[in-house]
Amino acid sequence: MESSATESLRLPSLMPPTNSILVIKDKLNLVVEILAFLFVILPYYLLLTVYRKLYPPPEKSLQTKNVIVTGAGHGLGRGLALRLAREGAKVAVVDVDGISAAQTARDIVETGGVARSYVTNVAKIEEIRKLHVNVVKDLGSVDLLINNAGLLYTASIKDSSEAEIRTVIDVNLLSHFWIAQEFLTEMKSRNSGHIVAISSMAAIASVANGSAYSASKWGVCGFMEVLRAELNQNPKNNVKTTTILPYFINTSEQYVNRWDIRLPPLSIDEVVEEIVTAVKREEVLLSIPRHMYYTSLIKLLPVDIGNYLFSILYCKLKPPSEEEKLTDRTHNLTSEHIKNKQLKE
Repeated sequence: MESSATESLRLPSLMPPTNSILVIKDKLNLVVEILAFLFVILPYYLLLTVYRKLYPPPEKSLQTKNVIVTGAGHGLGRGLALRLAREGAKVAVVDVDGISAAQTARDIVETGGVARSYVTNVAKIEEIRKLHVNVVKDLGSVDLLINNAGLLYTASIKDSSEAEIRTVIDVNLLSHFWIAQEFLTEMKSRNSGHIVAISSMAAIASVANGSAYSASKWGVCGFMEVLRAELNQNPKNNVKTTTILPYFINTSEQYVNRWDIRLPPLSIDEVVEEIVTAVKREEVLLSIPRHMYYTSLIKLLPVDIGNYLFSILYCKLKPPSEEEKLTDRTHNLTSEHIKNKQLKE
C-alpha cells in the first residue's frame, strides 16, 4: 500500500542530455560586439550624465492621479503619502495598522487633500484582492502603485525563528508578486500605470545580522528587472517601473540606536523628495544617495580588497535585546500576530 502511494507521487524522469554539440555562436561577431560595446559605453555614459544634469527629463504631473502607498501608516510610507497628496494625487493609504493608516489619511484630508485608509496585510493575496476592489470603488483605477511596506528585521541566522523569516519574506518580497498580479491586468489593458518598488542598498551590499531582510531586498530588485523585461516585450508598452534603493533612513529612534554605521542615515524628507522626483521623471532605477549605486562595483575588486573597503564604510546591525523585542514592530509581526491584530481592529 505504501509502495503504491509512493509510486503515484513519483515525478517523471528528465530527458537524457542532448547529443547535439553545444558551442559559442558566432564567436567572431561576439568578440567584435563586446569590443564595440566597451569602446562606446564610457564616453556615452559620461556624456549622458552631464546632459541629464544640464537637461533633466521632463516631469509628469501627478495631479488627480490615483495612488496606492503600502506601509503608509508610518515612516517612509507616511512621508510619501503626505508628499504625493501635496502633488494633488488621491492617495489610498494602506497599512496593516489601521490606526496609523487612518491618521495618515486624516492628516491629508485636513490639509485639503483626498485620501482613504485601508487595513491590509500585503502578504495575504485575498486581502490584496479586496484592497483592489475597494480602491477602485472609492477612488478609481490605480495610476501609481508604490510597494513600500516592509519589515526591517535584524537577527543572526541562527537566532532567526522560522515564523520571523517567513513573515519578512512574505511582506518584503512575496507581496510584490501578489500586488503586481492583481493590479497589472488593468494597467496593461489601459496601457498606463506606474509600479514603484522600495528595495534597499542592502540589495547591493549586505550586512551581518540582516539575512532575511537583505535576501528579500535582493529579490525585489530581481523581480522588478524581470517585470520590466516582461512589460517591454510589448514595443508600445507604457506601464512604467521604478526601483528605489535607499541607504539607512532615520525612520525610528529604536532602529537608529541599534545601528553602528560610518555614514549618517538619511532623513525621511530627503528620501521622499528623491523618490517623488524619480517617479515624475519615470526613472527605472535610483539609489539614494545616487552615488552609492557605484558601491556595487566593489564586487569587481579582489575579495580581500572589497572586504577592506567595506570595513572602512562599515555598517553594523545590533539585534534587539529581549526587552526591545517586546516593543519592536518587526519581531512581533509574525503571520499569526498580524492575523490576530487585524481581527481585533
